[in-house]
Amino acid sequence: MTTFADRWNQYYNESFQAAERNKHAVLLVKVGASAAGSTLAFAGLAQTDGPIGGFGVGGLIMFAGLAVGGLLGFLFSVPRVLARDNSASLAGAAGSTIAAANPKATAVDYQSATVPAAGKERLLGSNTNLERISEWLTTMLVGVGLTEVDSLGDRFRDFSDFLAEMVTISQGPQPAGILPAVGPFLLIAGLVSGFIFFYLYTRIYLSPLFLYVETILTDPGAERLKVEVTNDFREAAITLPQDNPMITYVSRASSLSVNDSLNVIASLLYQTDGYLKAIELGNKLASTPAIRLSRYWFLMAAAYGQKHHYLPDNAAADERRTARDSVLYAARKAVELSEPAKRHLKALTDPNAIDNDLQDFRDDSDFLRIVD
Repeated sequence: MTTFADRWNQYYNESFQAAERNKHAVLLVKVGASAAGSTLAFAGLAQTDGPIGGFGVGGLIMFAGLAVGGLLGFLFSVPRVLARDNSASLAGAAGSTIAAANPKATAVDYQSATVPAAGKERLLGSNTNLERISEWLTTMLVGVGLTEVDSLGDRFRDFSDFLAEMVTISQGPQPAGILPAVGPFLLIAGLVSGFIFFYLYTRIYLSPLFLYVETILTDPGAERLKVEVTNDFREAAITLPQDNPMITYVSRASSLSVNDSLNVIASLLYQTDGYLKAIELGNKLASTPAIRLSRYWFLMAAAYGQKHHYLPDNAAADERRTARDSVLYAARKAVELSEPAKRHLKALTDPNAIDNDLQDFRDDSDFLRIVD
């Protein structure tokens, strides 16, 4: 069984990964702000005479190349929209292996399993406009570039003549100084540097960020469950009072979504000893998209909270500790996925409330650190 230390290490790693994602996004903003500020500074320097003016014009040329090269690097590295068939996902097999090895496994024991999805699962992006524009532009640029490669020398020569004619940083026969000679090299250096930086940055850092955002925006609750899992929840729904339309629907439906299954677990928590069945069914959802929902972890925290409360006084210390650790882990996951879960979890600690599943954790310092 997964130990509390293992779960804490995973929580720390997930927090570290979130910090890394934020760091990469903030770095891009800082780079953009620095580039804009530097461009304005060079523009100001370019208004002066002498070497300082030449430095300003050279800086503008360099940053113009960086901007164009960066745009090209981004366009050439925009990730494509992919889909894969997850009907035979290995995650299901992994979850089955865990269940076979440990029939009493808790939801947190499945935390390493990948999330399968019925049918086709979007891996990146739902709006393909950027990808289409990128593909069209890159194809056009490569085609035009190949046809015009012979004239590049003339274009750079024209650029040198433009600098010699328009730039005046000193008096004399060469008012533009050495800028006509070094200007094309500065432009090329900027283009290459900008292209390499943004190509690598997009491929290494931005693509995972796009995928992470797409994963969040995708509604895991709408995804359908496998047939065997659906049957388990349908059988459980049949035993519940049918005064709830959602439960009535589940008891008759041939196909259920993740949200439908969570409605069954929520109803079980109001039945005598229903938390046992809720935990059993919740563990079967541990290898489904349900684990991306805060509500799933909220309900699991409530179920394990009831289990902790109803453990007999002579229960083994390990069993009580396992129930407590499961509550803390589920609560932490719920809060990670949704900040408002803090308020709802804390409300369950009121022993005088109808929903008092977590009353044993009213003064638990570890739990309070999660919800405060």
